[in-house]
Order: sequence, then C-alpha cells, then structure tokens
Amino acid sequence: MADNFIGINRGALDDVPSSITVGSSTGSKDIELRVDTGKGTTRQDVIKALEAIRNYILSNGYQSAANLPPN
Repeated sequence: MADNFIGINRGALDDVPSSITVGSSTGSKDIELRVDTGKGTTRQDVIKALEAIRNYILSNGYQSAANLPPN
C-alpha cells in the first residue's frame, strides 16, 4: 500500500494552493485526505470521490454523523 496524503488547515483555505501539504503524512493538518496510490488510483478517481464526499457533506449527512456545526 502506497499512501499519499494531502492536508490543509481551516484558516488557510483562502491561500490555496500554497497552504496545502502533500506527503507521506500531514497529521498536524485540520483536514486530511488519504489516497491509496498502490491500487492504481487515478487523478480522475480522486476527483470523482471528492465530488461524492462534497455532495454527502452538503446533504448534511456528515454533519449529522459527526455533530459538526453547519458553518
């Protein structure tokens, strides 16, 4: 398994892409995405997955499950 992590802190969201960290770990970041590149995951696979996750969050699914405030 080859993991690639992409992370960002909440306060840095307006300073994209310079505030994004990419590497083998971004544990100190508020928000992190892990992509298993050992399975042949493509850029298009990641984009489709991010769109699905975004739609799930916008439908309040994630908010309910994790008790996150809406804003």
